Amino acid sequence: MRAGWGQPSLVSRGACAFGLRLKLAAALVVGATMLAASMASAVAVPPAGAQAGPLANPAGNLGPPALSTSTGACQPAAVSTASGSPMSWDCASPCFPHWVLGYNDSPGCLSLLLAALNAAQRSEHVRTLALPSDFRSLSVPEQLFVLVNLERLSRGVPPLVGLSPYLDAAAAAAAQAGQDPPFRAAYGPVRVWWPQDGGLYGYGATWAGNVVDATAAVFGWMYSDGWGGSAQRTTNLACTGPGAPGCWGHRDLLLGEGTGTACTDCIAGAGFSLSAKGGWAESYTFLLVRPVVPVSQLSFSWARDVVPHLPAAWERAAL
Repeated sequence: MRAGWGQPSLVSRGACAFGLRLKLAAALVVGATMLAASMASAVAVPPAGAQAGPLANPAGNLGPPALSTSTGACQPAAVSTASGSPMSWDCASPCFPHWVLGYNDSPGCLSLLLAALNAAQRSEHVRTLALPSDFRSLSVPEQLFVLVNLERLSRGVPPLVGLSPYLDAAAAAAAQAGQDPPFRAAYGPVRVWWPQDGGLYGYGATWAGNVVDATAAVFGWMYSDGWGGSAQRTTNLACTGPGAPGCWGHRDLLLGEGTGTACTDCIAGAGFSLSAKGGWAESYTFLLVRPVVPVSQLSFSWARDVVPHLPAAWERAAL
């Protein structure tokens, strides 16, 4: 899914893509039959723009920084004395500084994408994101968790309590497969809440592929999730046209569509793979669950592992 080789004045990655899933629960009167609905069919999500409060969607997409998806202009850094051909390149992008398209967790790439996230936050008049001091030392799944919670908090949605090892396992397998984490009525001992009179299970799952790091994945889910003007320019695979129900579905899921925007015991799982089936590179997954009973067994906790590293003034204001 990478661009072909050639004169590296400007090299772009393969197209980014994003997928998502909800699950409907049948009404109790018809038993426990479960009606699966991919967001691509858009059965479970209101039309874009119909939500209010935390689920209010932007008027249009914001594109990621150009230098997070391409090398920018490149110059030869070393030339072969035998052939006179370039052996290596220096490029403008902090994410692809040497014409190598792949995962990049460098400070320069993170700064570029964090600036884009904060510009997007300001455009919606919500508090900009302040990362925990140890953010770069966290694993990619942990970074996804932190970023999603910061996006939730900036809109008044309670943070997810933590990462469950059982949800993490499902998310990791899905990342390797290049697909949304599948719905299960239970992930190990974690049972998924469902309304007895019908409606959405307390579940949501998202996937992203061909993006440079966790920050880029969350940017795409949150700010590039609508109709891009054409199918070729739309990265959300469930957004099939202007105003289609699947548009902004990732964003809505991460902010509480399905699990509830007031849920205080919701948990998550996250996954990452440097490659995935189907030719995808840098595959990211996120799984949200509202459990039947609160979960205490967590591999990574918001209160224990994140809050102590956040700027105290920002944390107090956000909460």
